[in-house]
Order: sequence, then structure tokens, then C-alpha cells
Amino acid sequence: VGKDSFVLIRKLAEAVRTYGLLDRGDHVLVAVSGGGDSVALLMALKELVAPLALTLTVGHFNHRLRGAESDREARFVSELASAWGLRLVTGTLDSQTNESRGRSIEDWCRERRYAFLERTAREIGAAKIALGHHRRDQAETVLLNLIRGCGIEGLKGMLPVRERMYIRPFLEVDPEEIRKFLEDRAIGFMTDSSNQDPRHLRNRVRGELIPRIESSFNPSIVRSLGTLAKIARLENDYIGSQL
Repeated sequence: VGKDSFVLIRKLAEAVRTYGLLDRGDHVLVAVSGGGDSVALLMALKELVAPLALTLTVGHFNHRLRGAESDREARFVSELASAWGLRLVTGTLDSQTNESRGRSIEDWCRERRYAFLERTAREIGAAKIALGHHRRDQAETVLLNLIRGCGIEGLKGMLPVRERMYIRPFLEVDPEEIRKFLEDRAIGFMTDSSNQDPRHLRNRVRGELIPRIESSFNPSIVRSLGTLAKIARLENDYIGSQL
């Protein structure tokens, strides 16, 4: 195991301490899509099982939006959980009918996925639900909120802890660090082809807008937006405490 593995584990431990993400003895439901971010999160959390007496359960939700590819991801996650000796709970979107009344099918599926995670957490007695969002995801979210129009609430982006249940241990981790961790541990993962679909605004922000800003305006825009989100969160908390 190389130094890249320890960098990620150290950052994970720092996030746990800084934001109080985990308590000793927690049962954690780890949302694993099969992509590199969630697979790395699961592997990194395994490193904390012994020191924090954690119990990990893998949760996978099959949206069935990409046919055979979605099924391959489900099989991959099942095999991964089995290989690592972890319990797996799966959910499947039974209907692809958009019941969102005006919202996109992606937003509706996201809602169904979170409903599955919350229901599963209650059923298995998990105190936390771990999500694999990283620093670049945070930058995308802040930009998306700005594009759509937002106030300080939107500038906060995603939170390290939400509703005292959802935790995002990688929110201040660069995707490059995750990639190096996976390479160092020789861990395989799946690639979601829908992440390249330009019809989705987030994909255009990810694949077009952020690279353009990085190349022409600010090569550190991802880190800058992450800092903005953190400042907005702190200021919003302070304002709330004074009301």
C-alpha cells in the first residue's frame, strides 16, 4: 500500500473529527453505486471499522435507466460486498414512469434513491448514511445553484452532515486523490455512461463549464468554490444563531 492510500485515509479521519461525522459503534449504511467515488468511500470506511467499532452495510439502488449497464453495476456491487464480507441491501425502481409532475426523471429517481436509503437505514438500525460526493461535486452544485438563481442557502452547496444522518466524508477530497487511492489499492469500479450525456445540465457544468473556467480564468476554481461553500455555511449558521 502506497502513500496515496494514507493521504485519503488521513483526510477521511480529519473530516470525521472536524464535522463529527461518526460516533464510536455507529452502524453506517454506505450508498454504493459501483462508481469509483462510492467504492473508494466504502474501502476507506473499512479502515475505520476496527478503531471506531463501526458496522458497515452496503446499500445499492438500481434505477434501471440504463438497461444492461445498470444490471452490471448491481452485480458488481453485489460481488464487491460479498468479497469484502459486508451485508448488502438492494432496491430497484419498479416503474420508470415519471411521477414527478414537472421535474426531470433524474430528480425523481434521486428522490426515490434517497427514500430507499432512509427506509433501509430505519430497517437495519443504521444511524448514518454515507455518500461519496467529493470537492468537484461540491463545486458543480454551487455553480448549478448560481445558474438557477440562489441566495446564501444555495451557496452552501452540499453539507458534510445533513439531518444528523447523511454524511459526506469526501466533501473536501479532490477526485484525483480518490483516483490515486483506487489505483494504489488496485480496486476496480464501474463507469456510468449517463455522466457524459450533455442533455443534463450538471454534466455540461462538469464537462464544459468548469474546464473552461479552469483553463481561461482560474485553475483553482474547484477549490475556490469549495471555500465559498464553507464560508456561506458558517455565515448562515451564525446568522441563524442570532435570530
